[in-house]
Amino acid sequence: MSALAIVTGAGSGIGEALSARLVERGDTVLAIGRRPAPLQALAERHRGRVETLALDVGAEDAPQRVLAALGGRAPARVVHNAGVLAPAGPLTEVERADFTAHLQTNLLAPLFLTQALLPVLAPGARILHISSGAAHHPLAGWGPYCVSKSALHMLYQCWREELRERGILVGSARPGVVDTPMQAQIRKLAEADFPDVEAFRQLKANGQLATPDTVARFLCWLLFDADAARFSERENDIRDAALAPLWQNA
Repeated sequence: MSALAIVTGAGSGIGEALSARLVERGDTVLAIGRRPAPLQALAERHRGRVETLALDVGAEDAPQRVLAALGGRAPARVVHNAGVLAPAGPLTEVERADFTAHLQTNLLAPLFLTQALLPVLAPGARILHISSGAAHHPLAGWGPYCVSKSALHMLYQCWREELRERGILVGSARPGVVDTPMQAQIRKLAEADFPDVEAFRQLKANGQLATPDTVARFLCWLLFDADAARFSERENDIRDAALAPLWQNA
C-alpha cells in the first residue's frame, strides 16, 4: 500500500508540481486547495493516486474536514504550502480584517492542521513548511507576508523541539523565486504599494524564475531522501550550492 501525503495549496504552482512528483515517488496524495476545478484536473491526470479536498485551509473547521477526508489513514508526509501575499501595500494602510485573513492562511492554518493531525500521523512522519526569503528579510509593501512567514519560521522551530522525542520530523524549505501565480500577482503591483516590483518584473523577463517542477524535485529530496538532521535542524534553501549535488542527482 502506498504512503499518504497531504499537500495544501495543491491547485497550482509548487503544490501542483509537488503533488505530481509525490505520485511519481509512490505516494497517494490528498491535494487540498480553494478551487475545485484545478484540483479535479490534477486528480484526472493521476487517476487513483490523487484525492482532492476543496476548502479554505484558513477556515476554523478546515482541520476537522481534513481529518474526515483521511478516514482514519495515517499520513507520512504533510506539506504546508498554501499561502497568500495580499494585502500588499504600506502597513499604514492595512486593514485589520485583511491582515487577520492573511494570518489565518499563512500562519494559523499550518499551526492548527498540524495540531489536529498529530494523533494520526504515521511513525516517522515528516512535516514540511514552505518558507520564503521574506521570513528573514523585510520588504516595504510586503509587511503582512514578511510577518507571517517570519512567524511560520519560528513555528517550525517550536514544533521541531516539541515533537523531537515523538519521532516526528518538522522542516522548513526556502524555494527561491518561482514562476507561480503569486509571482504574476507581484508583477501587477503598483510601485507605490511595492517599491521593489520592477526587480521582480525583470526576473521574469530575464528567465530567472525557477520552475515549480524544479522546486518539487528539491522538496521531494527533503521529504524522502534527506537524513533527519538535514531535514529538520535548519531551514533548507534551494539556492544553497552545497545542497545542489544532493537533490539534483537524487
